[in-house]
Amino acid sequence: GAYNADKAYKDSKLCNILFMEEAARRYNGKFTVNAFSPGLIADPNGFFRNQNKGFSTIFNTITKVVGVAESNEFGGSALAYMAVDPSVSDQSGGWYDSSPPGKHQLSKHDPSIEAQNINEQKQLWDLSTKLVGL
Repeated sequence: GAYNADKAYKDSKLCNILFMEEAARRYNGKFTVNAFSPGLIADPNGFFRNQNKGFSTIFNTITKVVGVAESNEFGGSALAYMAVDPSVSDQSGGWYDSSPPGKHQLSKHDPSIEAQNINEQKQLWDLSTKLVGL
């Protein structure tokens, strides 16, 4: 079928969690593996820079007015927290995102039922290693 950007985005989030779960299982105890999403950052000069400028500007304004937008600063600080904060340094297999949306808080959540499929986690890992020549 035709390319669907929304489905591609959602599939990429699913693959992030599938891959993270398999990496956490394979490298258990060797290093920390988690996945996170900083939330909806619709900045037309940031993550949405490749979208139609008119759309991204209007969408960014709406998400801020409705109260579901996160800031570029929150996204960066969430990434730094995941990378260096001692409170997550010994935890693997976690899925973190902004919750509640637009409130600049990072929370750990259980992944979707689909993301918990161990066979799909292994298949994605095997396909990924094959694609990069490992």
